[in-house]
Amino acid sequence: MWCHRQLKNYHLYFSQANCSIFESMLNLVLLTAANLTDDDEEAMLIGTSLGSTPESTLIHILVVRSIQAAYKNALISADGQSKAEFKHPLILLASELKLLVEKECSAFSPVLHKYYPEAGRVALTVFHLLYGQQLELFLEGSDHSESLKEILGASNSFELCIAQKLYSMYGEAAGSSLSNFLKPYMIDRFSSPIILQWLHAQHENVLEWTKRTIEIEDWEPLSVHRKLATSMVEVFRIVEETIDQFFNSSLPLDIVHLRSLLIGITSSLQVYLLHMENQQVSRATLLPVAPVLTRYAESVNPFAKRKLIEPAVREEKVANKLNNLTVPKLCVKLNTLQYIRDQLDTIEEGIKQSWVDVQSAVGLLDYLSCMTSEGATSKSSPSDESIDELFTIFDDVRRTAVNITDTILNFIGTRAVFWDMRDLLLFSLYRTSVESARMEIFIPTIEQVLDQVCDLIVDVLRDRVVLRVFQACMEGFIWVLLDGGPSRAFLETDVNLMKDDLAMLKDLFIAEGQGLPSDVIEKEAKLAQQILDLYVLKADTIIDLLMKASEHMSHHLEPATARRRNVHDVHTLLRVLCHKKDNGASTFLKIQYHLPRSSDYDDVPVKDAPSKVPIFSDMLNRGASFNWSETGQQSFRIMKKKLQEASWQ
Repeated sequence: MWCHRQLKNYHLYFSQANCSIFESMLNLVLLTAANLTDDDEEAMLIGTSLGSTPESTLIHILVVRSIQAAYKNALISADGQSKAEFKHPLILLASELKLLVEKECSAFSPVLHKYYPEAGRVALTVFHLLYGQQLELFLEGSDHSESLKEILGASNSFELCIAQKLYSMYGEAAGSSLSNFLKPYMIDRFSSPIILQWLHAQHENVLEWTKRTIEIEDWEPLSVHRKLATSMVEVFRIVEETIDQFFNSSLPLDIVHLRSLLIGITSSLQVYLLHMENQQVSRATLLPVAPVLTRYAESVNPFAKRKLIEPAVREEKVANKLNNLTVPKLCVKLNTLQYIRDQLDTIEEGIKQSWVDVQSAVGLLDYLSCMTSEGATSKSSPSDESIDELFTIFDDVRRTAVNITDTILNFIGTRAVFWDMRDLLLFSLYRTSVESARMEIFIPTIEQVLDQVCDLIVDVLRDRVVLRVFQACMEGFIWVLLDGGPSRAFLETDVNLMKDDLAMLKDLFIAEGQGLPSDVIEKEAKLAQQILDLYVLKADTIIDLLMKASEHMSHHLEPATARRRNVHDVHTLLRVLCHKKDNGASTFLKIQYHLPRSSDYDDVPVKDAPSKVPIFSDMLNRGASFNWSETGQQSFRIMKKKLQEASWQ
């Protein structure tokens, strides 16, 4: 009988280390199985099935009694530790029971299974039933503690442990008469609203933190190796913590919870991106105003007083924004936008993988439900298509990030050339004469900008940023050729020098094959090359081209900017005549447009210059006569009418 008493509490007296002694003692007790009285069986928590052999009945009783004894000890231990660890007893009890389940399945069930195949099922059912009774008493209480979320998580984790062990032992054929005692805890009925409330609170916290951190962001690189905004790193850190807590809660999750999680992440990132977008200003703000149009003429009286072109004052609000849109800060912003896209991909992949684990847990709970006496059917899991559709909400963030990236890319080159280098390049290149202000003087400044960009920008964006700087250089070069003001006048002999300068600029960006592809450079420099070719032509030829262009001019004329110019449009041809150091061109412009002499103006290098003389649209209102044929006069009248109806720079 001593052996019998030992085996009734085998969890206390035996372990994996002395499992052989346990089996020997079990064999000894089984020899007396036929002499077992019915007293033990009548008081059983779970009775044996009809027709059981004396040996099976004995092992059944030993398993139930031992687990009841072990459970009682675990309950006492959990109550004792609760005060010391400041945790609810049910949380500690679930952890204790999981250890006992592991011990049961690894040490005792393999031995007991030899004599009683249902031993493992009995053990797991008793564990599940005993904890379920304690949990039910707690949930029926009117006043749930603040630890409800943790208690439900621990309970769900324990139930998953039971389901997993049952499945590993018995597979799909786990149903039996014992299944009547498996009553699922139905944790989701209590946990679902708690999860949604927690998600809402987390979203509010993350959103508030995002707003606070973006407001104090100075767009300085985080470190030498991480050249992005500190604020965005912090936002993703909090987002990732929320995701980890969401999936580590051990609570049953469904697609409603997943949707709420994704909406919260998207909302915070969109707020961040909206702030970045609102910090931008239009690139048109950086472009010089339309210059006065003059005709080349030497000064008759060198002592005559010239008209000064006064600078325009930029709005203080815009000027303040520009102070925070320097090239280094823009590079950090571009890096941050790329980081957002990369991290979003990583987060999406991680959430999808975690969701696969969630679905595995759901499958185990469904498996447990199917074993109950009610014959519950398995819930249908959301399809992969429906899950993928949920994640399309991240595409909105990606599109916004791409759009802002494009906006900054369009701005950064213009900022570098038309703002940072405008005094050094735009207002100095070829000023007074080509020979005295060649491109080679300004190449070191452009190199400094490129070095700065390459040091700061991430590799994946480097070529795109450098390309935008080159495009802005071409736009600035064309501005000098066509909108350079009264101080620029070019001879045909100057063209070769300017072509050499253009080649020098192209070589800088090709960088002996280490920079941009040569075919890309040639494509971007094509218009500048074509404009230089115009300056080689005689004035009469350009005038003829101007007449022909007027015949084909669109009724709705778009503004003529460097990015929309055509080498043979009326704007380009007229400006070539204005900057051509040629008496024939000057005479044409004087008679036809009454343009003032370039020598009457002193266009000192300023950031903006309001027009003090008529610009192109004003001149069209003037009557003029020139020695053209009737067809030519008619073409000019058509051109004049269309230009009057157009708005342009």
